[in-house]
Amino acid sequence: MVSNSRLSIILLTALFTTFVLGCSREAEKKTTRIPKVTVSVPVQVEAERRLDYTGSTAALEYVDIRARVAGFLEKINFDPKQKVKKGDLLFVIDPRQYQAAVDEAKAQLDSKEASFKLARIDEEIAKTLESKEAISWLKLQQAEAKSAVSKSDLDLASANLDQAKLNLEYTQVTSPINGRVSRNLVDVGNLVGATEKTLLTTVVNDEFIYCYFNVSEMDLMILKRLYPLPRIPDPLKAVKMKVFLGLADEEGFPHEGRLDFTDTVVSPSTGTIQFRAIFPNHDGLLLPGMFARVRIPYGKFSALLVPEAAIQFDQGGRYLLVVDSQNIVRQKRIKMGQEEANGMRVIDEGISPDDRVIISGLQRARPGFPVKPVSTSSPSQETDDQQKEKPVKK
Repeated sequence: MVSNSRLSIILLTALFTTFVLGCSREAEKKTTRIPKVTVSVPVQVEAERRLDYTGSTAALEYVDIRARVAGFLEKINFDPKQKVKKGDLLFVIDPRQYQAAVDEAKAQLDSKEASFKLARIDEEIAKTLESKEAISWLKLQQAEAKSAVSKSDLDLASANLDQAKLNLEYTQVTSPINGRVSRNLVDVGNLVGATEKTLLTTVVNDEFIYCYFNVSEMDLMILKRLYPLPRIPDPLKAVKMKVFLGLADEEGFPHEGRLDFTDTVVSPSTGTIQFRAIFPNHDGLLLPGMFARVRIPYGKFSALLVPEAAIQFDQGGRYLLVVDSQNIVRQKRIKMGQEEANGMRVIDEGISPDDRVIISGLQRARPGFPVKPVSTSSPSQETDDQQKEKPVKK
């Protein structure tokens, strides 16, 4: 009798425990919240196709100014970074020894001219006498030879005078181009040009700036088909392809120029070809040797944009989380396109214009589970706000 009572108590306790556990699980299910996420359909715009590269700038003209004759530097006739014109005097090398050499060469030339004149007279006399058989034919030949030697000496003296004048001219060091002169690399009083052609300064033409960059073979074919060039260039029909440039600290590509040169050979080792663009530089902001970002636009197309922050990735690649008609999260693999302004990214493949893309609350969304979507019409602003709300790690 006692054992039956204990058995009844055990059964009742088990039933009560089962009932309580069931109620608690049911209550837990009822209290589970469906996460809230922000969704937006892709932004449809007409975007511009473009090719982006990195390159380096170079001067339109760059000249090393060197001492072409030996002597002591006597005068510097410019200030550093001064703009100069072709023919402007930059340096003066002591000209006295070269002026003396000119005077000496001129005196020798005068002497050779007198000797040649006398030899010509002797030649004419010999011809007259030989015609009258007053002298032998051999004497005539000797007179003609002396006249020819005298003429050669005269030519040599004239060449020596030209060389002396040229050396004297080299003591006046001038700029061969228009541009901006650097600082003087040698001070007044130093001997220059004695053992080598001493570098005195440099002049750079920076009114325009070149930018060199390498284009892949695939991109080259795109551009060649869009901008076909005739085998024989016609200046009146030349294609002026626009190129845009941005410096390391600049937003976007504010400098507009044009393509003016492409190499004739694709490098077999790199599969690239060198391009060159030219940009106006009237404000002097662009300097040779700077790192530059280069962009070539080449057409319009209809694009779907999503915020960059909405794009996720795993071992399978890039994907987006979207919400279907039953508010269930789905994963869609995508192919990304070019980056646009305001943190937006072109999606080339994987989504449709009607897809509701999760752009906020991604950490609460899991594929295959329901969510509570809240639509927004400004996805870029939403993602900006999301970034601001993230806690700062200390």
